[in-house]
Amino acid sequence: MTKAEKIERKKVLTDMNDFLLEYASKKLDNSETLAKQVYEAGKDDLTGLDKLFDDDGFGRKEQFIAVGMGILRDTTHDDPDQAELDGEKLAKEAMAYLGRHIDELQYWKDN
Repeated sequence: MTKAEKIERKKVLTDMNDFLLEYASKKLDNSETLAKQVYEAGKDDLTGLDKLFDDDGFGRKEQFIAVGMGILRDTTHDDPDQAELDGEKLAKEAMAYLGRHIDELQYWKDN
């Protein structure tokens, strides 16, 4: 992966987490530990987000995975089925990224 591709990938992962954390802020208390709560819920299994949000998977599917799928469709995939499969992988990568960058991704709270 080139440096430019790494920078673009970081933007994608950040965008996915921004959408997820914005959704979380509406569903949960807008606390200083919100990013950590989200990460803890989804780190082992993304469906843990469903229980955290108590939304039958809407946040996970529509505010997280769908963002990644949309980016993939717009940039790399002509095949919607492949974008869906890769969207799930990308969501897992984004969740791991959230875990490594909790403090950085908590910034939206200050806006």
